[in-house]
Amino acid sequence: MLRISQTLYAFGLLVVLLSNSSLSAQSSDGWVLKNEKAGVKVYYRKTSDIHELKLVTSIKAPMSGIAHLLDDVDNFPVWGYKVSQARLVKRISATEMYYYARIDFPWPMSDRDLVLHTKMEQHAHSNVLSSSSVAVSGWVPEVKDVIRVKKTTSKWTITPGTGGWLGLEYYLHSDPGGNLPDWAVNMALDMGPRETVKLMKETLKDPRYQNTKLAHIKE
Repeated sequence: MLRISQTLYAFGLLVVLLSNSSLSAQSSDGWVLKNEKAGVKVYYRKTSDIHELKLVTSIKAPMSGIAHLLDDVDNFPVWGYKVSQARLVKRISATEMYYYARIDFPWPMSDRDLVLHTKMEQHAHSNVLSSSSVAVSGWVPEVKDVIRVKKTTSKWTITPGTGGWLGLEYYLHSDPGGNLPDWAVNMALDMGPRETVKLMKETLKDPRYQNTKLAHIKE
């Protein structure tokens, strides 16, 4: 599985536990379009006291390249919004792992961290690639003055397109713990997705991602 998903986790972490806000463009399944800028659509919806986040965009890159990028845990801080630390905890296989990440929250809020169990699979016929992650307890000792995130699930879905384009969808359902001010929520919704995708696209230009071929990934 890619060492992953998980990174956009960064901007998404801030988005939960929203306070009341005006909604528009709500779909029949409850998704609300927050914004659409620079080719990135950001949606959210509320389920009980938690908000879910969905990002939809497209990117031009090899399937193996983006799989490699999402599996490159040590490099997450380069392109993941507000990811200050990331490291592999345990590799189970080429498609399964546990990893640790720390999210930089602006002062005076406490940083968050978490350990994620990630699994990836690719559909045999459509070649759609998905990577799902869930927060797990234990594995890494908790850090003083850092809030450990214990409830979160996320999923990347990468769909082959034409001309080298891939469709990307990222889903997050999370409770980061503590109270978040409105300005932090708005930053996560407005700035986080665009900055992450922008840095992701730039990082994917690196030859290590453009030229990689992974045995377990079909183009």
